[in-house]
Amino acid sequence: MKAYVINLDRSADRLAHMNAELGRVGVAFERVAAVDGAALDPTELDAFRKARSSGNPNGWLPGEIGCFLSHLEAWRRIAGGENSWGAVFEDDVRVAADLKPLFASTDWIASDADVVRLEANRPMRLAEGRAIGAAPSRKVFRALSGTAGAAGYLIARAACRWLIETPAHLHTSADNFLFKPKVSEVARRLRRYQVVPAVCVQEGVIEGKPRIASLIKPRNTRGRGYRERSNPLLALWPMRRIAVPFKP
Repeated sequence: MKAYVINLDRSADRLAHMNAELGRVGVAFERVAAVDGAALDPTELDAFRKARSSGNPNGWLPGEIGCFLSHLEAWRRIAGGENSWGAVFEDDVRVAADLKPLFASTDWIASDADVVRLEANRPMRLAEGRAIGAAPSRKVFRALSGTAGAAGYLIARAACRWLIETPAHLHTSADNFLFKPKVSEVARRLRRYQVVPAVCVQEGVIEGKPRIASLIKPRNTRGRGYRERSNPLLALWPMRRIAVPFKP
């Protein structure tokens, strides 16, 4: 399995960070030159937003546009590659010591999976957990609920080929697009799984001051339709919520 790291040309410090992190655990990677949304021409930004006006009810920030296009390029490379699965990382994560064994084989991945999220996050509704032989302290679960964050995941080549052909009006920010079924028709159709405990974590969610800050301008998420709304019926759902912490 091949790993890809999304990195802006102007973020040499982040590339050095990922060289150190992935080098420490023996994982080689190919750099994907990220699209810098802040450097896009206003006409390009306008054309992108017009084609995807329904994707983000609050509008697309330049950083979100660049992030989506960067992930799209990673999907294109996996879709055109020789491996049936690929790994995608953003350039601000810490990784676990036992990350590499997950790349040695895809036997531990469910046969129906499209995407396997490696990243830590708040509790999720998960089901059908099973042990990962290559990493005995971890399990992989089928995801029933959504979550934010697309900083580290495995994705099937077949899924990438489908994603790059999806109509523009279905596009939304990268993490919503892949992992939030309540706001993304694409996420509803993807068969999503989650590794628990997680094998990577974004710097911005680690307690204390992160060493690497987000490059996407924070937004006010109070706008209608953007955040996932709570559903009181979920309290009756038989599958319990499971915490997804990072275990180094």
